[in-house]
Amino acid sequence: MTEDEAPVAGWQAIYCSLVLILVAFFAMLCSYSSVEGQKMIDFMRSMGETADIPTFGVPPDLRMGHIEGAGMSPDEGCSPSPDIIGSKEESLIVAMASLEKLVREMDLGDKVEIEETERGFKATVSSSVFFPSGAAEISRKAYPYLDEMIRIAKKEVALFVKVEGHTDNVPVNTPEFPSNWELSTARAVNVLRYFLGVGNIPAKRLVAVGYGQYHPIASNNTQEGRSRNRRVEFFFERPG
Repeated sequence: MTEDEAPVAGWQAIYCSLVLILVAFFAMLCSYSSVEGQKMIDFMRSMGETADIPTFGVPPDLRMGHIEGAGMSPDEGCSPSPDIIGSKEESLIVAMASLEKLVREMDLGDKVEIEETERGFKATVSSSVFFPSGAAEISRKAYPYLDEMIRIAKKEVALFVKVEGHTDNVPVNTPEFPSNWELSTARAVNVLRYFLGVGNIPAKRLVAVGYGQYHPIASNNTQEGRSRNRRVEFFFERPG
């Protein structure tokens, strides 16, 4: 130290050291407190909507069942706001849109209904699109629609596909199909086999069910109602 330099008090050196330590401590806290929105949403969904999930450190708009300012309690199960929808949800929206576009191109608007479900989406298709009356062999005209479904299932590798066959209550009694049970089941299984053989979709991701006439969505007392009940339903959903 030269004669021109003023001596540094000991408390100043200690104070500077303490400030540096505090800055480093708060920087460490900030790095650990960052929240990845989509991972947090997926974690909370895996725990279940009604689970008692601690929300410490979670932004209000990411807390399950609660949107800030909506005046709703967590128990009301409100969905997350659109601005926090993750890539998984966006890909399902794109998949639904591609099916809807194909429906328009094939002029099937009055025979196909597509709707969102809790874990994915569902396509309800009139049986006449896939099968001749009283038969279970898939019509060639249905191949483009099934091929689009296969493309979606192959792109979304986490999706499970369930195929449900339904009929009206008009009795069927043939050597091949003694009842509507057999007819609806054979139709669902044949669609499943198409997914297996043409699409190479893993069998563990596919389910086929035949319900016969026992799950109607309209009255079987009218021709229109029976037509609506003759249908095939496709569920594209993630496990949950």
